[in-house]
Amino acid sequence: MSINLLLLGIATTISPLFILSAVVMMSASGRVRDAWAAVAGWMVSIGAACAVVMLLGSALAGGARHHTPWWMGVVDLVIGALLGALAVREWRRSRHADVDHLPKWYARVGSMSVVAAFGIGLFLPANVLGYAAGNEIAQQHMTGVGRWLALGVYVLVGSSLEIGPVLWFTVRPTTRQRVLPRWNAWLTAHWQEVLAVLFTAISLFLLIKGGVALARSL
Repeated sequence: MSINLLLLGIATTISPLFILSAVVMMSASGRVRDAWAAVAGWMVSIGAACAVVMLLGSALAGGARHHTPWWMGVVDLVIGALLGALAVREWRRSRHADVDHLPKWYARVGSMSVVAAFGIGLFLPANVLGYAAGNEIAQQHMTGVGRWLALGVYVLVGSSLEIGPVLWFTVRPTTRQRVLPRWNAWLTAHWQEVLAVLFTAISLFLLIKGGVALARSL
């Protein structure tokens, strides 16, 4: 198992916007089933994004079993550059105190149906990290069951901070009223800064990783 894949899974699961949405779902409606629906949507989304690039990359790599094709390094460089741009955007937005930073759909989170909550989970993930994970699996030249196990590990790691809080409040419902308001206040104030730092770190990681892969393939 690649340490790079685990790092990408950790980066994927640190999504303050998803956690904020789940907190609002559980505190506003009092129903954890909406949060579980969002978790399911999240797992489907990052798994699908990873699988698409994994299968495409493996097919295009063909018989290259002992070296990484140059274009896989380019994919990492492109994703790294995109994440860097997103980091700059989120940081700039967080500096404007007069701007409402929360997405427009956020106001409706507490009153959404289970199906709508699943949709929130489906479209919230930073799928670009799923693409990077799929590219990493393709670079490892795994075949058969191995690559699907790697994808499963990525989805589980990439969903751990989504599953954990929801599971905790499911088995300990009495703690919701005491803890959720504090989480809600902190995440509302700082989620963009967290995203900016996260995207910056992963951007640098992918730029270095892609540069090394490209240099080795030439």
